[in-house]
Amino acid sequence: MSIFDRLFRISKAEANAAVDHLEDPEKMAVQILRELRDNYQQAIQGEAEIKALALQHRASELQYRNTASDWEKKTNELLDRVETKQLDEAKGNDLASKAAESYQAALGQADEYGKMAEKEESALAVMDLKIKQIKDQIAETESRAQIISSRAKTAEVSERINKTLSSVDTDGLMATLNRMDQKASAQEFRAAAYAQIDDSTMSTEQEINKVLGSGSQSNALEAIKAKRTKLLN
Repeated sequence: MSIFDRLFRISKAEANAAVDHLEDPEKMAVQILRELRDNYQQAIQGEAEIKALALQHRASELQYRNTASDWEKKTNELLDRVETKQLDEAKGNDLASKAAESYQAALGQADEYGKMAEKEESALAVMDLKIKQIKDQIAETESRAQIISSRAKTAEVSERINKTLSSVDTDGLMATLNRMDQKASAQEFRAAAYAQIDDSTMSTEQEINKVLGSGSQSNALEAIKAKRTKLLN
């Protein structure tokens, strides 16, 4: 493989990767739906134009068939007059021949317009089938576009959340929380230990005052109770 082939392949791969990156599922679905609707409008417009031509050609066909019928009638009238001696035979046959030619020409024109109308009507039948297919595709695309939009949004949110969660060191956070719990427990144990040490290091006088203080409070409470009893009596 030459270096140019390799460079071309690399460029093609990079271009495809860039296009894949730019293709947003939701936007592409909307674009496809827009193109289908544009195609549908163009098909409807084309169908209307061909239908107008078919109607016009059918009208022209009818007009020329009526004209041919008139010329056929005139030809027969001329021949009748020749046969009944109301018209000179040579002159009558000449006029009848010209009328017959006009009849044939009008009939030929009618046939031509009829053939054109038939082709257009056949084309309309094919176009009508294609238009129905486009309508079905539009309905299907609308439904699928909604589903793709919902899936794309869900995927986007999920990707964002998962990306955020993947960058969080959950194990590290829990380990830190456990250390903080242990430190708080250790601090509580130290506080309790200091309280016990505080009681054990009191002097004899402090201990006596502590006991007497409790007794004084008890005596004060008894004095108030005695006073209340005396007032009630």
